Amino acid sequence: MHNRHATAIVVAGKGILLEGASGCGKTMLAFEALAFFRAAGVFASFVSDDQVFLSARNGRLIVRTPEPIAGLAEARGLGPARLEHVPAAVIDLAVRLVDEGKAPRFSEGTQIIHEGIAIPCVELPQRQARRAVHAIAATLQLPPFGRVRAAV
Repeated sequence: MHNRHATAIVVAGKGILLEGASGCGKTMLAFEALAFFRAAGVFASFVSDDQVFLSARNGRLIVRTPEPIAGLAEARGLGPARLEHVPAAVIDLAVRLVDEGKAPRFSEGTQIIHEGIAIPCVELPQRQARRAVHAIAATLQLPPFGRVRAAV
């Protein structure tokens, strides 16, 4: 299990790992995504802010929240604030927040490898949470771009 500087959320049963430099907007993107998808009637939950533990299990990438920060997220200007969370998730998508000039206009089917597991990755402009939420919705075929499929 390795510690990684990242934030993680779950949306419609899909784990999303938000990566990028400190201050690039990972936490804000997580908050925007949670609010957007919940308002659309889609299950969305926070996993961990700023630090995650990554491990591989049965060919899947697992993310866990470190116990000392479980249920805490940075509210800029206030500090750590409590919120509901799930302690772990299987990661299905990585979102890498990059400088706007380095973000491709279209997704190129990029993958990243963590713990020996390849997962799809989209690179999006940092500090543009609303635009990034729409890109995540389109990538995962969630509202307004698709419907949530019932879990079997």
